[in-house]
Amino acid sequence: MKTRRALQWLAGVTVATAVIAGIGVAVGAGSTGIAPQERAPEVVPPLVAPLVAPLLAPAPTDRLTTAGKPSFWAGLNYPWKTGQDFGTGGWGHSGVSDSTTYQEIDADFANMAAEGVRVVKWRVFSDGRYGLQFDDNGAVTGLDNFFFPDIDAALEIATRHDMRLVFTLFSSGFWTADCRSGTVHLGGHADIITDAAKRQTMIDRAVVPLLDRLAASDRVVALEVIAEPEWGIVELNQEQDSRIKLPVGVVRDFASEVTQAIHQHTRSLATVESNRFSNMRNWQHLGLDYYSFSWYDWLEAYEPLATPASSANLDRPIVIGEYPAGGSAYYALPEVLSTAYSLGYAGAFGWSYWDGDGISRWRDVAPTFSGWVAGHWGDVSLGSATAPAAGHMHEQQYPYAYQDLALRLDGAATVAEMAINVPSGEAYVPHGYLYQVGNTEPLEDVRLTAAPGAPGKLAARFTHPVEGPAYTVSLGIFDPSGSLRKWFNNLATFAITGGALTTPKVDTLTTELGCGG
Repeated sequence: MKTRRALQWLAGVTVATAVIAGIGVAVGAGSTGIAPQERAPEVVPPLVAPLVAPLLAPAPTDRLTTAGKPSFWAGLNYPWKTGQDFGTGGWGHSGVSDSTTYQEIDADFANMAAEGVRVVKWRVFSDGRYGLQFDDNGAVTGLDNFFFPDIDAALEIATRHDMRLVFTLFSSGFWTADCRSGTVHLGGHADIITDAAKRQTMIDRAVVPLLDRLAASDRVVALEVIAEPEWGIVELNQEQDSRIKLPVGVVRDFASEVTQAIHQHTRSLATVESNRFSNMRNWQHLGLDYYSFSWYDWLEAYEPLATPASSANLDRPIVIGEYPAGGSAYYALPEVLSTAYSLGYAGAFGWSYWDGDGISRWRDVAPTFSGWVAGHWGDVSLGSATAPAAGHMHEQQYPYAYQDLALRLDGAATVAEMAINVPSGEAYVPHGYLYQVGNTEPLEDVRLTAAPGAPGKLAARFTHPVEGPAYTVSLGIFDPSGSLRKWFNNLATFAITGGALTTPKVDTLTTELGCGG
């Protein structure tokens, strides 16, 4: 259990992410996670010729067999709950088996199941911050003591709600980033990819034990080796950015070896998610069971979504691994699903269950998702579940929640007002934390008190904000003894410009890499 003294690094990932620009006030959805990976580079890198000659035959099927039946995976990304869902580390344990986290994820899965979501993608090791244990030379020695309880809790929740999982093992941040936030190391593992001996330690001491644990369950239908590796590959990302980049050959070796382990130790399918349609061809001849790519609006001018799957000339089915569920300027969610369904794709996963990044807005679009899957239930049910009911559903409650967050200036102070809901009625002590973007230690720790003139609301009054810098506000809910019960990271990001609250522009690359420059 984390205490207040353990919180100085908790916002280290998402605090250091913004520079000043724009107007308005950005209020997040309290997902407690970090922003998705790179979405819209200012300059689109030129296409690189295939590194492996493509097979000149279309995919043999546009469906993936699940529960003995060819199916279309109409899925949803549930990338993380706390940002470190599996294992523990310097920020303390907030993984799936933690009591509060478990209750919240169970509520999330109940909500998704009621909305007709049958399969979700969930990240495991990601950039390597939690779960994996390393020796002084960077070799993997094993998994921490919380890792398998968290995995078991995830499988238990998925089973309870009759849902399937695609576990994403790593993101490109595993090697593209290399920084520390307190005692937590974000990325910094390029040597594991490039050094065959170290790579084998990770496969033998972490990947294989995980696979053996998963083999006993029927919940995990696929394992995605890496999400969007191309951002960290020399030949495939020619932008002059701050990512650490590796040759495609060593990343292919890594993906191939993990894929072999997946097939040897589980019945799950294996894939790699490319960052664009044209990059899938670079992952041929690795033994993958299907190919996958992400699509966002910045790609429409170059690689339109309405491109038949067969035009990739690949030898396996293709799944759209990410698309903006509610934030596309080109397509509404049902159009994305209908496009994928009719053009030969084997599935499509919306990004994401969380609402705070501007491209998800799941709460708004979930009814349209439910309507689409209900009309295609024979192809998307993945078993015997009942089709979702029409209209908005009543969501399951979290054990701790906030709502109606508002920021305002009051003289020289910035006031954050909100309502806090604790359905159990237990005693709690709320604290608000002010961070300057780029710093991992809070400028202020303020206990919330009754908001004057606003019945039912509490307020934190911050006196440190000044004109110019960007700030974030986080919330900690403690029990009377001082033990943390729930942490809400980055409820809002703001700056003061010309005597008014404004919205800082978010630097997505800094967000992806985890630490501020």
